[in-house]
Amino acid sequence: MIARKTGFIERKSKIDAFKFLTCLIFNESEQKDTSLLNLKLDFMEQHDCAVSRIAIHKRFNAKAVEYMKAVLFQHIAQRFAPYDGLSSKFTSISIKDSTKFSIPKNLSMAYPGFNGFHPGQAMMNLQYEFDLVSGDWKRFDITKATRNDQQDSKSTLDNIDRGGLLLRDLGYITMAFLNGVVKKEAYYVNRLPTSFNVYHKINGKVEKLDWVGIDKTMKKNNLDHIDLSVFLGKKEMLPSRLIIQPVPEEVYQQRIRKTSKHAKSKGCQISMEYKIKSKYNLFITNAPESLLTASEIMPVYSLRWQIELIFKTWKSILKIHMTKKVKKERFECQLIARTIWIILNWRLFQIADKMIKAKMKGAGCSFPKFFMRAIKFSHKLKEMVIHLSPINDWFDKCFKPLIPNLIVEQKKGKKTHCQLLSEIIFC
Repeated sequence: MIARKTGFIERKSKIDAFKFLTCLIFNESEQKDTSLLNLKLDFMEQHDCAVSRIAIHKRFNAKAVEYMKAVLFQHIAQRFAPYDGLSSKFTSISIKDSTKFSIPKNLSMAYPGFNGFHPGQAMMNLQYEFDLVSGDWKRFDITKATRNDQQDSKSTLDNIDRGGLLLRDLGYITMAFLNGVVKKEAYYVNRLPTSFNVYHKINGKVEKLDWVGIDKTMKKNNLDHIDLSVFLGKKEMLPSRLIIQPVPEEVYQQRIRKTSKHAKSKGCQISMEYKIKSKYNLFITNAPESLLTASEIMPVYSLRWQIELIFKTWKSILKIHMTKKVKKERFECQLIARTIWIILNWRLFQIADKMIKAKMKGAGCSFPKFFMRAIKFSHKLKEMVIHLSPINDWFDKCFKPLIPNLIVEQKKGKKTHCQLLSEIIFC
């Protein structure tokens, strides 16, 4: 039993592990509005259990946090039945990113912020990774905001799947990370970090890439892309493909304006090499052309934005970042409980997504649409979990009729991420 292993339950108590867990998970108030009185009334309503606010307050301790973390880990470790049409190219498509948000200042010792910007401010960082092929969560870590993405990428190299594709934001990309991906016999698709030196071979001699020459070649031949075999890093000399694609003039001008403003504030000037690079989208990958052609690289990398949509959903709809001043252990327990609620509903999301895909090729379930409805049917879900009621009737009468209204809508002139997956990855 998880509660006893973590020490949360040592003897018989009115506030047992199940009651504590369900009252936190299915609390209908937003975290910033949840009071001890609110929790007390939930214990009475859900479990016919009369407890005091002081008793609840005392239950928020280090052992309670460990218990909640163990439950969360167990749910993340559970895998959903995979889709029938697994990717014919990659064993997994791992998307990872982080989101930071401010929390009450009383938590600054445990979760320090960046003193240079907001002295004394407390900040939290959520590291989240999921697999687009199966839809399963791979990792979810609550960390200090001062632990950056590069540190995370170095410490999680053992979690890379052989034959998997990793899509990461620039903040994660280091030579150590890329080498780790290669050693695990996996694949990466990323933008080229500005700090990376790029080399190629000319007549058997390794030389730094001539960006001026590339720019002239692109213009002279009116090319829509160049796909080069290059080496990354002066010491590492990691073999890679570099895909160079021109961007519209307005995108180039926007990049230059933004960089010029930043350089001026630092008393610096923009280099000619940077100006040339700003004219292009620069992608690096170790996937051979037989797996991903140059024209497929950018659409595949755009799949990474799905995680941005998930973060946006968590914040705008579920208000996961809205908090109030409480003790550290209570804050952590409530945040983890909210995350467990999301996972429980994520299982239902996967079912809806699978049912839509089975009927409509290239379609899928919308994150925002689903979780807006999930809030609505949370009360019914709570009743079934607490009273161990069969889910079949609710699923057939209430859940299934919702599914046709949860399909991802296609924006004019753009393909949905479901269509991209279907055309490029699941072919």
